[in-house]
Amino acid sequence: MFSLLLLAALAEPLDCKLEMRWISQHRHEYIGEWVALDGDRLIAHGKDADTVFAAARSQIAIPFLAHCQPDDELPTVGGF
Repeated sequence: MFSLLLLAALAEPLDCKLEMRWISQHRHEYIGEWVALDGDRLIAHGKDADTVFAAARSQIAIPFLAHCQPDDELPTVGGF
């Protein structure tokens, strides 16, 4: 039963509005770094994606990850 509930929760579409707003407001502070967010709260950042992901996963189950690029490039987003 638990696994069915977990699958149902994971099947829900993610609302990333807070994270995308944070990226647009703070991306310039972390150019070249990976950031992990929980809503509009920064929970980890650094140059190595694996390290940032591990730090974020120690705090929340599904972190929002983005690689911050200069303004003329779109951010790389992951976390699924």
